[in-house]
Amino acid sequence: MEPTELIVNLDVPWDLTFTPTNDLFVTERTGTLLRFMADDVLAIAENEAAPLDATAVSTVNQHSFLGDHLLGITTHPEFPNPSFLYVYVSVKEGSEQYNQVLCYDPQADDPEATLEIIVNRIEGDHTIGGRVAFGPEDDLWVLVGTKDKQRAQDPTVLGGSVLRLTPDGDSAPSNPSLGVDADPRVVSYGHRNPQGIDWLPTGVPVLTDHGPTGHDELNCHLDGENYGWPTVRTEPEYEAHPDYERPLVNTGPDETWAPANCVRYTGDAIPAWHNRLLVATLQGMGLSIITLRPPDVDQPPVEGDAHRYDADWFDKRYTATAHQTLSGVLGRIRNVAQGPDGTLLATSSNRDGLAPDAGQFPREHDDVLVQLQPALE
Repeated sequence: MEPTELIVNLDVPWDLTFTPTNDLFVTERTGTLLRFMADDVLAIAENEAAPLDATAVSTVNQHSFLGDHLLGITTHPEFPNPSFLYVYVSVKEGSEQYNQVLCYDPQADDPEATLEIIVNRIEGDHTIGGRVAFGPEDDLWVLVGTKDKQRAQDPTVLGGSVLRLTPDGDSAPSNPSLGVDADPRVVSYGHRNPQGIDWLPTGVPVLTDHGPTGHDELNCHLDGENYGWPTVRTEPEYEAHPDYERPLVNTGPDETWAPANCVRYTGDAIPAWHNRLLVATLQGMGLSIITLRPPDVDQPPVEGDAHRYDADWFDKRYTATAHQTLSGVLGRIRNVAQGPDGTLLATSSNRDGLAPDAGQFPREHDDVLVQLQPALE
């Protein structure tokens, strides 16, 4: 696999989104939203041109008014009518820190005047949860983590939950009832640190979830279910608590991925990865390529460092087989995304101070946005 640098000198990029009007927006966790011309960025690999420099972006294409830390970003499903972006922001006020989901129109004459809070005062900070995405039914999904173990089991609060909303921020009409006092925006709970979501061809969401130390998970999402944090994370705990949802993947105590974003790849630029779920890993410093198949069909071979998650205590709907790639090539990978042209993109996260001290990261031009291409034979 050969990464081609498209943008260099990013400052801890967290997420990106393309618009139908040829914009590429990139959030930096340090608080800046950058806008690029998407065609210019994607043409770099094709033309073998020099990458763009994030530090040279003009002030008109920078927006820093949204908050202290920018995390997830997504585009309204009917963009540009309306031309709204949704951004997950971590705000610090004195000793208090909390998260918000904001909506605004970057094409307005005064974008800041269009700013609207969609979800306010979500507990936590910039290290927990943070993904926003529109699903197949045009509902807004918000992934919320928590450091408070008790609150993860409480559907009356937002911590440790998945929210499903209308574009206006109301609870989605299809949301289940989780109790008389439950927050109607909560569609599932018992999550620790979910940072990635995408949908299978059947429309079923799949989520990544950071473990505490090891025990990182990939979960099929079901409405109204409890995913068990902090009660379950190990095989004996799951066996002792059959009412909690089982994971598709649990890396166990000895392997840490620290999974961030994920994408089900539907492009053709890398045919071998078509319809695979690609998971960006921070501590794993690479990509995990996940094949999900019903357990009663032929499974891919398990070779090299590949691993099959088919023990009795895993989710029975699919068998997951994981292969690793790009190990140590880019360092910590925060985001993996599919471009509008079907190419595959990834961003590094080496300037957050968490790259291994003895390693080669961060490099002088980190962080980077790259396009991934098959290695030449």
